[in-house]
Amino acid sequence: MAISSLTSAYSASSGLNSLVAQFMALEKKPLYELQSQRTKLYSKIDLYTDLDSKISDLLTSARDLASTENSSIYNARTSSTSESKEVTATANSNAATGTYQMRVLQLAAGSSVQSSGGLITKAAVISSSKVAPGSGTIDVSESFADAGFGTTPTGTVTINGWTSSDMSNYSSIQDFMDDVNSNTTANIYYDSAEDKFYLEDTTNGSLTFTESEAAGGSGFFTQVKMRNDAGTYDSTTDATGIQTDVLLSEANFDTAVSGSGSFKINGIEISWDASTDTLDGIINAINNSDANVTAYYDTSLDKVVINSKGTGSSDTITLEDVTGSFLMNTLKFSGQTASGGTDAKFTINSTSSGDEITKSSNNFTINGIAYTLKQTNVSAYTDSTYTTITISQDTSAIQTKINDFLEKFNALTSHIKDKSNVDTENYTRGPLAGNTTFTNLRRQLLQLVSEQVTGLTAGDPDYLREIGITVDSNLKVSLSDTATFESAIQSNSKAVENLFNSANGVANKIESLLEPFVESTSSTTGSLIDETKDTLNDQITSLNNRIKSMETRMEIKENQYRQQFFKMQELLNNLVLQGSQITMLTNSALNMMGTSTLF
Repeated sequence: MAISSLTSAYSASSGLNSLVAQFMALEKKPLYELQSQRTKLYSKIDLYTDLDSKISDLLTSARDLASTENSSIYNARTSSTSESKEVTATANSNAATGTYQMRVLQLAAGSSVQSSGGLITKAAVISSSKVAPGSGTIDVSESFADAGFGTTPTGTVTINGWTSSDMSNYSSIQDFMDDVNSNTTANIYYDSAEDKFYLEDTTNGSLTFTESEAAGGSGFFTQVKMRNDAGTYDSTTDATGIQTDVLLSEANFDTAVSGSGSFKINGIEISWDASTDTLDGIINAINNSDANVTAYYDTSLDKVVINSKGTGSSDTITLEDVTGSFLMNTLKFSGQTASGGTDAKFTINSTSSGDEITKSSNNFTINGIAYTLKQTNVSAYTDSTYTTITISQDTSAIQTKINDFLEKFNALTSHIKDKSNVDTENYTRGPLAGNTTFTNLRRQLLQLVSEQVTGLTAGDPDYLREIGITVDSNLKVSLSDTATFESAIQSNSKAVENLFNSANGVANKIESLLEPFVESTSSTTGSLIDETKDTLNDQITSLNNRIKSMETRMEIKENQYRQQFFKMQELLNNLVLQGSQITMLTNSALNMMGTSTLF
């Protein structure tokens, strides 16, 4: 019975694992202790990392307030202008505060050049007003009856001696225009954007055109409004414009274009091909190049205009054909010279032309103030009109910076207090409890924002509380009296500045106090926090080595226990087998004895 009980207790593998686990739990107690020590060290590193971050944040903010550089927050400026449509201004750091009266006589402008005359000067006529009724347009792909005319044109037309078919014979208006363009010395086309028809001679000769309407009908030229009030046909010279969206070889220039070539603007080469390019495409190529100009086709002038993107009296535009004569002859820039650019002319706080200032650009900086001139505001410097620019110290930026400093100050001191707390009721201690280094740091910080700042001008505020910064009962520091602060900074901003960035100023002293905690003091030693974290990391490394060695020993010990238990299991199995055999022999003998008695 005893052997059977032992067998059931040790035969299951789960029971074996449980026994091994119980033995190993006792063996691993020293290992668990080492791992617990390591966890505590990692927590300390996290603690010092947080301290490093909060101290660094306060140090950075203190340095901003301790700065005496031109770029310091005390030199931040705001600007305003009485007429922003005329002049705008932005004050850089340390710009002189004050009021500036600007009289702008002339804006800076770039040079400009344009075609010497219209690009098409042949006899031509254009619809005197829109053709389609209302706001519609003519659909040239439709027949005359369906194209959108108010009254359908009928009959025939004669142009330069050639007579068309009857209007009703053309399947579309485009077919009619193609017939004209193919068989006459004239060119006709429709501009849907303007809702007008154009008819022009192509030979620099005369342009004659008449219509013969069907009985009771209305002629083509009447319906496209190419007759004057007297009812006669009206052609003029240079009345139409260039078709900018057709191939150069098909466009109606005075000088026909064929082949390919190139030209230069300000030394930048632009290529053209009459069989693939349009005037619109060439103008886009100019504008997208590095020629530093803007070109456009002026339909009212029938000229190409090129304006420099630069400004100033020394600005100019250079033009030349490299191959072909497209620029000089077709676009008619031969003999044209760019008009010179102009300088901006103005005075500041003066009505005398002797104080005139000139600038080659409308954007410039004078004494730390960046100006942008947008339009003139005087015709003479003696005019009583002007634009007023006001430059002031940016007191709101200073207040924001001080509030940021106080916020980071409270974040650090509260953090140290929190981590140094001792709870006598629950018997818990913060990780910095008893750490005099950081409890002293908190005490010194609070002292610096409460004590007198020495070495300042007599009569100026020498306590932060005198400008509205106070410490409450919870030892939190805040700008509690903004009215007092604003009054102090507006009446004597330098005195407020000195409280922070003078030799004994609060920000300067806090900077000196915090630096050793987060910054290295020499090439061989790190900051106090870095040195502490290095020491903790060394301890973790040592513990890791000990843990690794102990884990190896525990693996060996566990294997030993398992081998021992396996042998016990084997012995028990043998005992069970032997017991079974004895039982069988005993039962066999008893059976035999019973049989003998019967006989």
